[in-house]
Amino acid sequence: MAVPDRSEIVIIGGGVVGVSIAYHLARRGRTDVTLVERRSLTHGSTWHAAGLVGQLRSSSNLTQLMRRSVETYRTLEEETGYATGWREVGGVRVASSPERWQELQRVCTQGKSYGFDVHLVSPGEARELFPLLELDGVHGATWTPTDGYVDPSQLTHSFAAGARAAGVRIVQNCRVESIERAGRRVTAVVTDQGRIECDVAVNATGMWGAETARLAGVDVAVNAVEHQYVVTEKTPEVPRDLPTFRDPDARFYLKPEAGALVIGGWEEGTRACWRTIPRELGPELFEPDHDRFEGLAEGAAHRVPIFGELGIQTWVNGPIPFSPDAEPIMGLTEDLDNLFHCCGFSAGIAAAGGAGEAMAAWIVDGDPGLDLWPFDVRRFGSPHNVPFVLDRLSVESYGHYYDIAFPNRPSHPPRGQRRSAVWDRLRERGAVFGSKFGYERAQWFTPGEVDREEEPTFGRGEAWERVAAEHAAVREAVGVVDQSSFTKLEVRGPGALALLQRVAGGQLDVAVGRIVYTQLLNQRGGIEADVTVTRLGSERFYVVTGSAFGRHDVTFLLQHAPDDGSVTIEDVSSAYGVLNVCGPRSRDVLTSLSASDFSADGFRYMTARHVDVGWAPALALRATYVGELGWELHVPTEYVRGLYDQLLEAGEPHRIADVGYRAVETLRLEKQFLAWAGDIRSDDDPYAAGLAFAVRPDKPELLAGPALRAIRDAGPTRRLCWFSADPDDLGELVMHGGELLAHTASGTLATVRSAGFGHTVGRFVFSAYLPASVAGDQGEGEPEGDFEVEVMGRRFPARRHLRPLYDPAGERVRS
Repeated sequence: MAVPDRSEIVIIGGGVVGVSIAYHLARRGRTDVTLVERRSLTHGSTWHAAGLVGQLRSSSNLTQLMRRSVETYRTLEEETGYATGWREVGGVRVASSPERWQELQRVCTQGKSYGFDVHLVSPGEARELFPLLELDGVHGATWTPTDGYVDPSQLTHSFAAGARAAGVRIVQNCRVESIERAGRRVTAVVTDQGRIECDVAVNATGMWGAETARLAGVDVAVNAVEHQYVVTEKTPEVPRDLPTFRDPDARFYLKPEAGALVIGGWEEGTRACWRTIPRELGPELFEPDHDRFEGLAEGAAHRVPIFGELGIQTWVNGPIPFSPDAEPIMGLTEDLDNLFHCCGFSAGIAAAGGAGEAMAAWIVDGDPGLDLWPFDVRRFGSPHNVPFVLDRLSVESYGHYYDIAFPNRPSHPPRGQRRSAVWDRLRERGAVFGSKFGYERAQWFTPGEVDREEEPTFGRGEAWERVAAEHAAVREAVGVVDQSSFTKLEVRGPGALALLQRVAGGQLDVAVGRIVYTQLLNQRGGIEADVTVTRLGSERFYVVTGSAFGRHDVTFLLQHAPDDGSVTIEDVSSAYGVLNVCGPRSRDVLTSLSASDFSADGFRYMTARHVDVGWAPALALRATYVGELGWELHVPTEYVRGLYDQLLEAGEPHRIADVGYRAVETLRLEKQFLAWAGDIRSDDDPYAAGLAFAVRPDKPELLAGPALRAIRDAGPTRRLCWFSADPDDLGELVMHGGELLAHTASGTLATVRSAGFGHTVGRFVFSAYLPASVAGDQGEGEPEGDFEVEVMGRRFPARRHLRPLYDPAGERVRS
């Protein structure tokens, strides 16, 4: 088929993900679609994929995406007339260690909280489901009845058959040479067979994702790494309907294949394949790496003894796409408004059906229909796109794919890529660091020790008492937190106010020096960002957001900014460090170092001023995320180290303490302060989240205005509610988020969003969304209701709270 001169949508890449997008676009009525593939369909990494389909993920939305794949695979053959090889045989995942058994209990509880059909089973029950299992060392397992496997090539061609039947053009042996753009839009895709003008382009090129993006001047964090699996000889001892199987402690997965076994895994020591993928690469494999596979083979032979008795019929060592966190890349970047990315899938077969449906919705409706932040292309940025870093991150991510998901698991190398001006001082003072968007951040402190590594655990762990002490320092005296990793943006120009008024729910036309806590809202009223905006001048605004959310938020702003040059959006994060001085003694410390007025009347809550502190000029923001009197000091980077030392010296009489991010989390939970990507996401609205005070839905220019007014007038269908649990009930168990909340009277189940221990109030504090009919009255007084929280399969009483357990009137932050 020849390429057309014009097509509404051009999809680049003919693997299973690309043709799934084409198929789902056609189902949505968009048939002026052209898919171009450099060789033949499946000839990237699809052709040698193993084909397992597992669904349970870390959030309800991601699990929903995988469930949609299964729903698609069940009916696709009937709809297209082309076989897919789908076999819904179920899946068994065993725990070969006590820690893994804890993880599976958490995973099962989490799955139940969002209505997923997953079950904990005993070792004996696991062998009944998977008769080839050796039980030595098995502590238990999960059983997912709807998991299965599919033939990757057949699945791809089935999608293609359905797309072609609806009118989609699929052009093979057609290489993309360049991508033309004008301003923030792709205008044409240029191939070796001709130029195609288009309204939308889709990068579905798998492990070529970064190279395709660069043709349009865009960076995405996708790499190619080696992945191995083997296919055994056939034997009648393999049951016909054998489930898929995983033993993550032994790092391997298994599926049956026509009387044989397919066994692969995620071993340490794989290799990043190429810096630039060879131009003429076809459906080719690498030589087997027997040494690297040896550990997987030994683990598989122990757990499934028949594997050790069978010969190897086929050995596959091929390139697959991998991102720095092993999850795929989806969505738009800040550079272009109509180049969608859907690539980098290490589990592309499992995700293809759901991902294709979500991308079709994103293109047609402007929204994927569910929050996909854990897959969002913008979760990575320039720190991850440095070639040597991307190589190391993808290899490390591969080797740790089956690691136990401890809530305090350490960040993997490379480390130390981004450091604040006081990193070495914090290290000397016992900081235990974690990494966020490549930035080293102090999690907690062990005074007198250096380079301490935290032992991963689901329990209280060694940090518990230290975090409690840092928490108490902020509540009772004064703490200093290095928050230099914050993303800081300057939005300026004659159109700056109009832009912010359009996308921010709050009123931004305020006096110079005012800080506005607000949310950036999409057209549906969903919360795209949770930020503070400080007005520094009539045409100048200072936006502060989370360390990992900068690329996301900049993209959202740019997508709604005028293209007439009236607005400039600049990321100034590296220009300024941030030292947060907080606690009831914070005013005493700052007053001793400054000629500026830090009094209650002279420097009011939610205002900002340029001040002197010690030897440093600073923009001081009187705002808080910990629920105490305090100031964020935004200081030019070269002044940060000297100011930190001066703060410690001046604060010594007031018992100043270093405070890490782990304590900040416990402090904010006691105040019911929200966290984006946790308590609030793009599919949560301000009324449901309890943020009605922060929005002005009647602003005429507000993009989300119509949606917000409709929600306000009808009332939200659900509400974010806050709860606590008595630590004496839970004993040694700890809440981390993701648990199950049950309303016993109605049978309602919900997923816990955020959770942690409030060291001042002495209870676990957590949030969850409930239907409005269950959430009930939002008036004064504590509501009645029978609530239980399930932690690792055990249920405990939970108490609902309408107001924060700590300082409910907010008197301390205004003192």
